Amino acid sequence: MKAGRTITTLVVLFALSVSSFATSCVWGKKFKTHKVCGIVRDVYGAEMPGATVRVERPEIEEVVAESQTGADGSFVLKSLAAGDYVIRVKSRGFADASPSLRLVHPYEGQGCRTPVRVVMDVGGRCSGVENAWKD
Repeated sequence: MKAGRTITTLVVLFALSVSSFATSCVWGKKFKTHKVCGIVRDVYGAEMPGATVRVERPEIEEVVAESQTGADGSFVLKSLAAGDYVIRVKSRGFADASPSLRLVHPYEGQGCRTPVRVVMDVGGRCSGVENAWKD
């Protein structure tokens, strides 16, 4: 009896751990950038208009900026102070992406020198971020 209960408990714990990873597959990565800007696309490269992009302070989960992606999937969040943030990207039917980033020497000028490239996959799979400047 005890072995059967242990196996059942292990199966339940495995299922819960797998489902918790399904919402975002960015573990422990922190990206540096000068401006919180970029583009959101699906895994096939199509732009994703209307995705919600939020920037939060991780220690207090306070939303400090929020925007929707434009028709081309691009986003820009301005007037943020230097510091550590979590950027949360959500779109209906897709797994959330929520990487950590460090904003250093904020740049408010035109253009997006180091874009955050978010790749969204369908719910239950991994959404992630591609960015060349890692911590």
